[in-house]
Order: sequence, then C-alpha cells, then structure tokens
Amino acid sequence: MSPTSRVRGGSPALGLCALLALSQSPGERGIGDPYFPDLGGGGYDTRHYDLVLEVDMQSRAIEAVATLSCTALDSLSSFNLDFQGLKVSSLAVDGEAAEFLREGRELTVTPAEPLAQDAEFLVRVAYAGIPVPVVDSSSPVGGVGWCSFESGVYVTSQVVGAASWFPCNDHPLDKATYSITVTAPKPYTVAANGRLVEEVDLEDRRRFTFRAARPMATYLVTVNIAEFEVIEEQGPRGLPIRTYHPVGASPRELAPFRRQGEILEFLETRFGPYPFESAGAVIAYEFLGFALETQTLVVYGRGMTEEIIVHELAHQWFGDCVSTASWKDIWLNEGFATYAEHLWTEHERGAEAAEYRARRTYQRLRRRRVGPPADPGVRQLFSDRTYQRGAWVLHCLRREVGDEVFFAILREWVRAHRDSAASTEDFIALCEARAERELDDFFAGVLYAAVIPPDARYE
Repeated sequence: MSPTSRVRGGSPALGLCALLALSQSPGERGIGDPYFPDLGGGGYDTRHYDLVLEVDMQSRAIEAVATLSCTALDSLSSFNLDFQGLKVSSLAVDGEAAEFLREGRELTVTPAEPLAQDAEFLVRVAYAGIPVPVVDSSSPVGGVGWCSFESGVYVTSQVVGAASWFPCNDHPLDKATYSITVTAPKPYTVAANGRLVEEVDLEDRRRFTFRAARPMATYLVTVNIAEFEVIEEQGPRGLPIRTYHPVGASPRELAPFRRQGEILEFLETRFGPYPFESAGAVIAYEFLGFALETQTLVVYGRGMTEEIIVHELAHQWFGDCVSTASWKDIWLNEGFATYAEHLWTEHERGAEAAEYRARRTYQRLRRRRVGPPADPGVRQLFSDRTYQRGAWVLHCLRREVGDEVFFAILREWVRAHRDSAASTEDFIALCEARAERELDDFFAGVLYAAVIPPDARYE
C-alpha cells in the first residue's frame, strides 16, 4: 500500500498508520466450525510452522519456540491463536514485540503495527512448561494432545489437542507445512511427521529434525519420544516406510506392520497414488486402546491388528490429504477408512466374504437403529454413525453407480481436493456429476434417514 496524502471529499490529510487503523478490525475468535465454534481463528492463513522443542524426559517439561508463517486474509488489528496451558515468555510479529492476551485456549495477538490485507507476516512465540492433555467432549479416550506415559511421550490430538503443545490455528480448514526439531536425552528416540532430514549427536542428547512437505491439519501433527527401535522398508515406487516400535517387540506383533507396503500398493489401486512423501507407524509401549491417522506416521497403541492398519493408512487419503471442512462431516473421514476395511476383506478373502461382511453390517445397523452419519453431533463423532453407517453409504453408492463410476469418484475426490478440505455437499455434487444424474432420493435414504432403508438383499 502506498502512502495517501488526502482522502476523497477533501478530508484532512492522514498518515499511513492512521488510515490503516481506520480500516483494521480484529480477526474472528474462531474459524466458524458449527461443532467447535472457538477452534481456529479468522482473518489469516497459516502457511508453515517451524517448531523447535527441547524436552526434559525426567520432569516432562518442554522449552520451545514456534514460528508461524502467515498471510492476512483481511486487514487485521489483532488475530487469535489456539494455545492452552504453557507459559509464553515472548511473542513477536515480524520481529516486533506484540501485545497478547490469554483467555482459556484463546491467545489474542495485537501486533505493534496493524496488518494489511494480503500481507505476509511471521509470528514467533517462545514458551515453556509441562504440557497437559486437553479435555475433549467428543473424545472416547479422554484427554488429547501431548500425553506422557511411563515409556515416554505420544501426541494424538484429534479434535482439540494440538493447542496443548504449540500455538496454532487449530482447524482442518487451515492446513500448513511443518518443520519439527526436537532435542531429547539419550537413549530416547524422536519420531515425528514427514521425512527425518537430520539427526545430530549432542553427547548426552540427540536432536532430530523432520520436514512435512505437504499441508497438514494441526490435529494430525505428532511427536513421539521413547526408547524405540526402527524398521526401515520401502513401499510403492520406493516410498520410505519407517516403523518405530518398542524394544523387544515380538515378530508376531510386528508382522501386521510388515505388510504396510503391500497394503499401500492395494489402496493405490482403489484411491490413486499415495499422497505423501513418506509413510510409517509409531507403536507405543502402552495399550492405548486406539490408533490415530497422524499424517505420514500413524500412532498405534499396542496390540493393533492388520485391519486397523488398513483403516489408518486409508485415512492418509481420506482425512489427511482431503480433510473435512467441518467436524460435522467427519463421516467423510471415518466412513471412507472403514469402507477400506471392507475393500481389504474383498481383496484378501474374496467377494463372498465381503458380501457376508456387508450383510452383518446391515443387520447391525438396522437392529441398533444407528442414526445418520450426516451431522452426527459432537458426542457421536466417533460412533457407529460415522464409522459403520458412513461405510454403508459408500457400499450402497457402489451398488447404485457401479464399480467403474464408484472408484472414479473416489480417485477424483482426492485429485480435486488434494491438500485441502471439503464437505458432504462437495461429495454429493461430485457423485452426481460422475453418475450424470441426480441422487437426491438415494442420499436421502442412506445418508440422512433416521434409520437405513430396508434392503431385501441382506434380510
């Protein structure tokens, strides 16, 4: 913007700062999610996070600096980040100290100078403390985020946990690339998203640096610190696959993870090329009771099965590469990953086994009167509504439009929305375009009806 000496109508001359002040407004407190209205912040886009952490594994405290590269989407006098618990020692915008106010998980930042629309700016936050998991009303597993266990640290943040350990715009609508550098004492090993690009020996400590080159939602960012051993393998087209596992894990326990490359090759035949630069797994020492599709490096509790690995790897396409535009549309993540399990059954055991599984799913959904996957409500985000009935939507869609069109839809969904987020309405529009007809009555029954319609084929 160029300085202006006069404004229209012969008003007195105003300096640039005064004009900016008149046009600036605070960014929205939240990004606008209907289920989590305070998540994220409006008025800006985060393009890259550079996270540098030093971890004390005895006290479990961290010292950290987060640098966010952002673009102002509006003219901003202030903007909000999500950040909870840890103490901020300094905060600067473009190298200038900025005022900040904390209220719960909201960190409101007021730069020394207002931000013009389309301006690129850097936010640097230095902070420290002992991260504490965040209570999530939607989570079936309790606290989420940075979680300490006897064996070490594991980060699983769906839905609201990212703010427990770094300041962020915490919603899948604002995806960014990442550089993650973590220093930890020996003998601990660090595992994080993307490619390991540097490991430096610092006598009694080691520093690990990872680069995640494709945009990623905040809840998919992970750091894991334990006494891991590492298996390095290759997948399709030489894709690097790293599996971090407990020391002394048995061959039987590791056997399902040895099939990751084979599973990825199969999923590529259904969904298109794997969308990231690396793949892999972190196997916790503890029986966490769940797994999370953290991008490029899935976190698993102990004792996970091959089918769960299929589910989480399918999420790399559906949920990670293409994220849900709002959390009410989470069936686009969980239904797709659950249907991948059906496809794996068909691949491994044949069409008859797949049909038997479909019949069992239908009967369970009818008997339990499982509600619709569209707009399930916060407390039903991780329920049969989004997993099993979400998968049923896809099974019925496949029968409705035929295999050729169905798998073309899945591949086009990934191509069209790669590295971004999309909604149920976007998916329906794509289905109708590829089927070349309206599908209102079909989706009214399988996606929106209170109970799935009766199906004589499976009675």
